[in-house]
Amino acid sequence: MPESAGKSKVKKCQTACTRCRGMKVRCSGSQPCARCTRRGLRCQFPAQETRVTVSERYLRMLETQLSQRRSDPESGNQLNSNAAGECSVETESDIHEAHFDPALSTLNTQDEVHEKNQQTEIDPQQSGLNGPDPESGCDEDRMRFHRNPLVDKDPSFARTPDGRFWYMGPTSSWSFCRRVLRLIGRCMPDSNCPPDPWHLDGMAFKLQWTPLPPHETPDVTNLPPLDYALFLFNTVKYHFGFLSFMIDEAVYLRNLHDFYQNPRAKAASARYWYVEYLLVLAFGKAFLGHKNASGAPSGHQYASRAMALLPDLSGMDEDPLMCIQALSLGAVYLQSIDMRRAAFQHIGQALRGCVIEGIHRHVPEEFGGLELSKRCSTIFWVVYMLDREFSALIGAPSSIRDEDITVRLPAEVGSSVEHVNLTLHVRLSRLMAQILTTVYGVGEEFDGALIQNTQSILNSMAQLSQDLTSFLSTNFHGLISRASKMAIRLVLAHHHCIVLTTRPLVMCALNMHIKSNGRDVSHSIDLTPTVASLLQCCADSAQTILQTLQTLADDDLLDAFLPFQIEDASSSAFVLYLIQAIAPSIVQRDAWRDHLNCVLNALIAKGNPAAPLRRKELRQLEQILAPITPKSTSGPIAGDNAVGDFEFESFNMDDAFEWELLGFNSSVSLPPQELSDLADQLAAEGIVHSAGTAMN
Repeated sequence: MPESAGKSKVKKCQTACTRCRGMKVRCSGSQPCARCTRRGLRCQFPAQETRVTVSERYLRMLETQLSQRRSDPESGNQLNSNAAGECSVETESDIHEAHFDPALSTLNTQDEVHEKNQQTEIDPQQSGLNGPDPESGCDEDRMRFHRNPLVDKDPSFARTPDGRFWYMGPTSSWSFCRRVLRLIGRCMPDSNCPPDPWHLDGMAFKLQWTPLPPHETPDVTNLPPLDYALFLFNTVKYHFGFLSFMIDEAVYLRNLHDFYQNPRAKAASARYWYVEYLLVLAFGKAFLGHKNASGAPSGHQYASRAMALLPDLSGMDEDPLMCIQALSLGAVYLQSIDMRRAAFQHIGQALRGCVIEGIHRHVPEEFGGLELSKRCSTIFWVVYMLDREFSALIGAPSSIRDEDITVRLPAEVGSSVEHVNLTLHVRLSRLMAQILTTVYGVGEEFDGALIQNTQSILNSMAQLSQDLTSFLSTNFHGLISRASKMAIRLVLAHHHCIVLTTRPLVMCALNMHIKSNGRDVSHSIDLTPTVASLLQCCADSAQTILQTLQTLADDDLLDAFLPFQIEDASSSAFVLYLIQAIAPSIVQRDAWRDHLNCVLNALIAKGNPAAPLRRKELRQLEQILAPITPKSTSGPIAGDNAVGDFEFESFNMDDAFEWELLGFNSSVSLPPQELSDLADQLAAEGIVHSAGTAMN
């Protein structure tokens, strides 16, 4: 059938509405347009602009005349009448489209004209073509959004109350809290900021142990019976999610039964398995136990005995794979009690063990069999994910590059749901590494590249979001059971990556807001629709994290002892407090505060060591932000439900999730197309309003 018979030719729209133009999607051109009508939104078209267009040939004549004026002022005063009339007779096909810049008439040399043209072609955001700046400080504000303030050299180290210098890792939420408190305290002396509580390593709970020499037999007294040990193992397996891949269940259970036949001999001959066994007991008791009077987590005695048996830097030769597993479990336990530095050191030792044993490369099946090859692959990827996670939490780089890794992804080894799930976790960890090395990268090549790097991450995140959506739709039919720990962890990690990526822009906006605070605290700063959309994206992901955690808390399904959900909750709440102070119209509902209180109460009641510290930090942040927080508005953000020209398919944060299942929609993962559209818009638009519209 001829094409004309099947469908009519689509007429190109000459003028797009404000929303379609901002989202870079096709507009029907009708008033209102089809897209806005379908979504029930107000459709606005930009006012017709009067453009003065000149040909490139005419522009070159002006350059020549300016050059002649410099050499012979008298001849330069005579205008070429033919050149003057050229602008009006030039056909549309010969026109070099551009806004006419009156500043060209004031340039004194041909070099300045050439430099102006180069700047217009290479970086229109910083040229004068976007219109006059409303304030003299606009250029400074624009540059403020081109550099990540969290990697500046000045605040990289801070002195603690005891006089020590402490490294402020750029991606660390703990360091981010310190930086914000320091910034507000320095720039707002009248706010009577209380002193920073700091909350250094070991303040939540200090686990202590004395290393046991290799020739001494481990203590095997005061251990639970076999049936209770099996119960604790299954408890840990359920709560661990993807971390359960670290433990080889068949090997663990076989050694467990052997251990109860002869505990003393088994502990002496399988020392690192015994460490694993003690840590499983410690985790199991912590998952089941509630907060006790001393504040110590239940089962910490088992953890202390286990840490005493871990090897030093020279003691990994006996059973390297089991030693790597034991070190990794020990690192997770230390991170869970907020001993961040010790956790990073232990997971680093485990990762170095992987490199020494060569399991970061593919282990051939003919070397030790198919099962050993799969086991090495699984162990490495779990260690890899923990290393990337702990690197971000402490703000330090990893000790291995992705380019040096050739081991197969889990999905290449097996096609089960578990293998695909683990592969998605690995890809999220790789995305985390990409964020650390680009958005938070250091060096001259990253100066002024914050926007480009953020755009690159958003594009990568869009592809990952598409695969995540496909996986959840295929295996969970678009719904996620609350009991599915691995799926929930995927969703939370995805949104945490968004928060981590956009957090530098929140810091940029905070700096800008504090700088302008002296003028008027009743209005927030002027941002482009692009940056406002990024802050909206950050706020939406942060609110989604808190609502998801609150839903889990209502059914007593929080992983109260593991470090991941308390990190998700505290880092999300922190940026929400800041965004609400910077631009209250972005976070109009306060339901997230109720979600936060519910989650923190549940974590504290279950004995999470770090939760009371994080609550204290958030309360202090709320207190010191009060003097610089603009008055909240009850009206909608510019453009009704959208920030600027970009709109996310939002959901009602006040609506409760279904009791049995989490509906898979925009509340679970930002649609891939919206992430791609935002990345494209980020590349096309400037950072600070050229004319400016206050966000009240």
